[in-house]
Amino acid sequence: MKYLVPLLAVYLLTACAGRPTTSGISVENASAQYQQQLKVNNPQLGKRLVISDVKTRQTNQLTDVVVTLSSQYKKSQYLQYQFTWFDGDGFVIKGNHSPWQALTLFGFANIQLPGLAPTQEAVTFSLAVREVSTQAQEFKE
Repeated sequence: MKYLVPLLAVYLLTACAGRPTTSGISVENASAQYQQQLKVNNPQLGKRLVISDVKTRQTNQLTDVVVTLSSQYKKSQYLQYQFTWFDGDGFVIKGNHSPWQALTLFGFANIQLPGLAPTQEAVTFSLAVREVSTQAQEFKE
């Protein structure tokens, strides 16, 4: 029994170590200082990406946003991004998450990520960017 607990702990740690990191970086639209609001959950990805500009405007009473994502890395990066919209009180607008969108960001390139609020109640947003694993995933029984 005394060997079972350490063996189980080692097994769990090695099982988790092989899985890709799905978190990445995100930015929230709460002030003009977007870099201060940048959240990095994956430091390796945070070194390779910069959110260099965020622009918003009103289009037909909906908030329209363009976020410029810049690569600081020499190789292509395979990413996904998702906008989440909030009402004036800061609550997530339920059922209106945009789906994760696939994106290939080439070395040292810039790309603009467009987002349009789903309703007139959406006044702020957050953008999350995560890395997509390019390794084949094995599912074991």
